[in-house]
Amino acid sequence: MTMHTKLLGSLALSSLLMMGLTGCGDETTNTTNITNITEEVVGGETISPYQRVAIIPNAAWSDVPAIAGKIAQYVVNTNEATALGLPTNWVIAGANTGATPIPETYEPTDLLPIPGMGVADSTGTSRVIEFCNKAYALEAVGTGRFHGSALPCEVSVHSDGTNVYVDMLDAEAIFNIFFTDAEGTDAEMEAFAAMASAVKSELRTMIKAGLEDTNESVSGTGDAFSGVNIPYTESTLAMGPAFTQNKIDNDIAFRSPYLVYKYSGTGSAADGSFVKGTDDKALAQAVIDTLGTDVSTADKTPGLEGLSALSAWRSGRPDPIAIPNVQVVEACSPKYAKKATALGNEYITALPCEFTVYVDETDDTNQTLAISFLNPNFMFGTMFEGAVQNAFMNGKLTKAEVIEYSTLADVVFGDLRMIVDHAVQDPNGALGHGLGLTIK
Repeated sequence: MTMHTKLLGSLALSSLLMMGLTGCGDETTNTTNITNITEEVVGGETISPYQRVAIIPNAAWSDVPAIAGKIAQYVVNTNEATALGLPTNWVIAGANTGATPIPETYEPTDLLPIPGMGVADSTGTSRVIEFCNKAYALEAVGTGRFHGSALPCEVSVHSDGTNVYVDMLDAEAIFNIFFTDAEGTDAEMEAFAAMASAVKSELRTMIKAGLEDTNESVSGTGDAFSGVNIPYTESTLAMGPAFTQNKIDNDIAFRSPYLVYKYSGTGSAADGSFVKGTDDKALAQAVIDTLGTDVSTADKTPGLEGLSALSAWRSGRPDPIAIPNVQVVEACSPKYAKKATALGNEYITALPCEFTVYVDETDDTNQTLAISFLNPNFMFGTMFEGAVQNAFMNGKLTKAEVIEYSTLADVVFGDLRMIVDHAVQDPNGALGHGLGLTIK
């Protein structure tokens, strides 16, 4: 097993990102249906993992699927380079119309349903939209394929019963937290920081354009929002933990975001090596099949009876997300998703649990497959930092519940490892990949 931590030599990247080279938190453009809000950070310059994009007033949980669908369909049916002047086109995970050999089409199930439990008297099911951009993904994964588990870019749509909110992972913060082990020249690091700022800006641009679009053939949802310019209040509210530069450099930089396991076996190439896009996809699909579906969850698979009680793990998608050079698997447990979002709906975009399957580029012989997990202890300790304590202080959690949260990350990782190990160790069964893998 390999634990990837950040390197002191790359702290310049976090400094560049904190400077906000081309950030989008100070927009002044206004239209007739938009109110701008600029949130002022108190107590010095900080960066947070989550940022609000828009507030749709007088909207409820029942409006969430259609609003999320309108945004997603806009991206699916729009060439952003032409319509919005963006450098390259974006796609929605599961709905990549340019996918080969079989183009994908948009379905409402392409948006992940995550329980939103952050408002005690108004709970419901959010939607997570996953944005993908090939050019930016190539740059990100080019710093190490194990980084693929930090992709794609998540946007959540949820409600408190009065308004609907559109939130996103702040790309500048995410690149700061998960990619600062990237190394290069000063110019390369500056370009990488600029890319993070561009991703953040482009996501906001697409979300707003989707809300404002009035062309039913582009963003039509077949309901009350078809062809409707949805009024919203734009926001730049930073949410979740607020990290200072000192905190990033002297604390977070020494934590381990990734846990990587490597396997040897027999690939599909004539010389027995692994083929990118074939063997990694086969293993990823075997893991997905082992995770199961909403109807047939992982705990119903013989050999996985030891999974934590009532976890009901299942795959978020029937197929892996093909990001350049890697295959992304998404694992969902309603039980643990509810526990996470009970701490606040701003944490929805930190879900689901993701890991990446890839042919290890550090092995020149291509005889190693690797699986990179987002380390649950890192996720809970960093992306949710302070959330449990705040919930306890505010009377939302009991002492017994606080103790349960303290073991949650280990329980989640134990479940995920059990599921992956089962898939790896079943090379020829109904769920098998046929690669005869052994851990290295």
